[in-house]
Amino acid sequence: MAKRNLIIVHRGPEYEKDFREIAKKVVAIDKDISVYAVPNQSTVQLPSLAWMWPTLVVSLTSEYRLQIKRGSVLNNLKIEKLAQYKVFREADISTPATLPFQFGTMLDPLLFGEFVLIKPMDLGITSTGLGVQLFRRHRLERMQPNDFPPDHPIHQARDGYLVQRFVDTGPNPSFHRIQTFFGKVIYSWHSTLQQPRCPLDAPDAEIERTVIASQGGEKNRKLVKEPDIIALAEKVGAAFPTIPLLAIDVLREEGSGKLYVLECNPGGNTWHFSSKIGAKLRLGFGKAEVNGAERAHQIARRMFMEQYGAFDIVARTLVEKTHQLAS
Repeated sequence: MAKRNLIIVHRGPEYEKDFREIAKKVVAIDKDISVYAVPNQSTVQLPSLAWMWPTLVVSLTSEYRLQIKRGSVLNNLKIEKLAQYKVFREADISTPATLPFQFGTMLDPLLFGEFVLIKPMDLGITSTGLGVQLFRRHRLERMQPNDFPPDHPIHQARDGYLVQRFVDTGPNPSFHRIQTFFGKVIYSWHSTLQQPRCPLDAPDAEIERTVIASQGGEKNRKLVKEPDIIALAEKVGAAFPTIPLLAIDVLREEGSGKLYVLECNPGGNTWHFSSKIGAKLRLGFGKAEVNGAERAHQIARRMFMEQYGAFDIVARTLVEKTHQLAS
């Protein structure tokens, strides 16, 4: 068979163990693929002879120092929420009605319903739940900047705000997170806020101060496999075919059971087998209060790996992509 190169660009030292394991699995499938796993900040360059062969680069970030001398490049990159929403709509993927928020805008009640959320467009802010707030639609339509407290994030949001139809997942807000690698599911869990939101017949003031963002409080999480959610995640993956890693957030509406895709987090910082941002997640899954922090990280990593056979799926997918796209 013809020789090929596969270059995997990851995000730093904490990823190295994972991608060494995956590289071994790739070579076990096809010994004619030479695999290089490179941190994105590394200044070390591949030897000139390595570029003799058709090459595929797969990167979990759009920023790296490696000089690419040939071949195809598939990489993660940040995509703004409205741009994600546009892709979902074009791919016939169910997603809550969403618009840029402007004071005084009248919202179609058929599209937006009785309740809406506002949230910052800034991807870094929304990952913490800061600034996400529930309103009755007709009240929000009448509000002006001075109706918000002086320290409200809406006054400092450089990228602006979104308004989005509220999908009621039940008294304790919840969501599903599905991680895909080139459209193939590699782990999935369900997250539920421990603290219930207020009743939806509560006064406006109570509605507007209730914690509604799933990132906004202590959570109960469990690994789950739900066929309709897996199928939906695969459809989202197909809508972003050149992006390796997607972390897809899905809501299941209480009562109807209908699924809605909120976002797919295409920036690439969601490899939670080992990512720094996923440390708290692993401590929870690994029950750090019982097992201690180090052991908890190991337990959670193994849980994520074994749920679907993640590293085997990634390795097989990388072999397929290398055969298809190395040039």
